[in-house]
Amino acid sequence: MITLLVDYNWEKFLPFSWTRPLWDLRMGIFTFLQRIGKLYGNVYGYTHREYLRGLFSSYPEDKWTEQTLLLIPTIYFEEYPDFRRNKDTLFLDKYNRPFGVFLKNFRIFDFTKEFDGAIEKIDSVILIERPWEFLDYISSQIEKDYKISNKKSFKPYKGVVMVGTTEIFIDTSVEVEPGVIIDASEGPVYIDSGAKIMGNSYIKGPVYIGKSSTIMPLTKLNKNVVIGPVVKAGGEITNSIIWGYSNKQHDGFLGDSIIAEWVNVGAGTQFSNLKNTYGTIKMFYYPQKEEIETNRQFLGALIGPHAKIGINSIINCGTVMGAFTSTVGGKITSGFIPDFTWIDDEEMDLNKAIEIAKRMMIRRDFSLTEKYESMIRVIYELSKQYKKKRSARKRS
Repeated sequence: MITLLVDYNWEKFLPFSWTRPLWDLRMGIFTFLQRIGKLYGNVYGYTHREYLRGLFSSYPEDKWTEQTLLLIPTIYFEEYPDFRRNKDTLFLDKYNRPFGVFLKNFRIFDFTKEFDGAIEKIDSVILIERPWEFLDYISSQIEKDYKISNKKSFKPYKGVVMVGTTEIFIDTSVEVEPGVIIDASEGPVYIDSGAKIMGNSYIKGPVYIGKSSTIMPLTKLNKNVVIGPVVKAGGEITNSIIWGYSNKQHDGFLGDSIIAEWVNVGAGTQFSNLKNTYGTIKMFYYPQKEEIETNRQFLGALIGPHAKIGINSIINCGTVMGAFTSTVGGKITSGFIPDFTWIDDEEMDLNKAIEIAKRMMIRRDFSLTEKYESMIRVIYELSKQYKKKRSARKRS
């Protein structure tokens, strides 16, 4: 059986899904593709978006005749069910939402259409449909990923305090400086290859630190944190995700937030995750082109790929910064900042956005390829439909 992860409903996860298919997003130790591959094997990713196909691997055409399990990748497993069936079967999650289908003969299935076959509810699976919902599952996902990783070892480090050592994995290539405290008493800590943990940092699990990432001196990672790969992280971070090649190495608080790849957060930036009124927080949701109620009391910001945040910024709770945006330092940023917006409401010049991306990528020893540049140009055009509405923040 082939397992095929389909890039379905990708608009629901903007701005993060502009630059990558859903199966390449990371909510724990593994991406969705890596995790489902470990669980079910023989897994592939498929995207119908032409502009991403040259950057991400796709389904091999010589497999098209085989029995296939199609899954929407943004799913959380409470348990790991066997999906093999003797007839075509549509699977519903715990809340009766379709998330997968078993097909005896391969075809790309449209989850919006009626299904002529068996329908089965699986209570141990939850479909994630909004980007901020990732934050609900960081803790348990790290714990589950840690178990299926089958890695539980580390070498002793001089001057380093470790608590709950049965739940700690540190790759042998990792450098940990004296004064660091690693506490896995409430959840595992997994530190991947090539990472560096600098002096007097405090790491309280569950935490995943990705490959070749650097944790700056005096950093506090206070539970439910996913970082990397190749990220520089500093300050205080809790219940948040920072994806690859981004930089938040300076002091400042980050809570209940997600930062996409290739983002730079200026020194002294603070992210608010709670209203002064203790009320629930609204956030811009791309499919509806407006702010919607999240029913969450704690929620920080969603920062899209290649965004740049000026020094000493205040990022208000419920802020969404689109892809290739930039804010000036020393100001409060709130609401929805549309993709390709420069400083306040000025539109970012497309060629300037590409040039800025090139400069940052070179600093990480990457070159911006023709295919990547072509992707940026397509995103620029597609994102125009979301610029018509700019949220007006009201007190509630």
